[in-house]
Amino acid sequence: MIRRLAWFLAVAGAVPVLLATGALFFSEASSVRVPAITALVTYSAVILSFLAGIEWGLAIRDESGTETTRAVALGLSTVSSLAAWAMLWLPSPTWQVGTALGLFAAVWAADQWMASRGLLPAWFIDLRTAVSALVVAILAIALFLL
Repeated sequence: MIRRLAWFLAVAGAVPVLLATGALFFSEASSVRVPAITALVTYSAVILSFLAGIEWGLAIRDESGTETTRAVALGLSTVSSLAAWAMLWLPSPTWQVGTALGLFAAVWAADQWMASRGLLPAWFIDLRTAVSALVVAILAIALFLL
């Protein structure tokens, strides 16, 4: 049941990205586009930090991975969270959305690395791969629409 719930919630978590990008697609009005871009960028930062928290939580478990891989995972989770926060300070929406796209791909790659070292379960990597591909594709469309 937990795996199904995680899948449902992860896919549902992509809906705000889809809605904000849809607003960019359907409207040229700045009264729609500015809040949509703000929502897209801030939500991306929140989700990237959430993913970093998952990585952190799994890395501190004594029963998984080695001490070295867990230490690297802690570092990766911290860097991705800080990078997501720094993304909010970038000078333009194009830079922000492009960086969000890159960070989602980088966090997915970090999760792949963590899974290969026993820190993340295989089913979670399947979930992250599917939802990350969806989010990266939507962000690529948003980047094109800016």
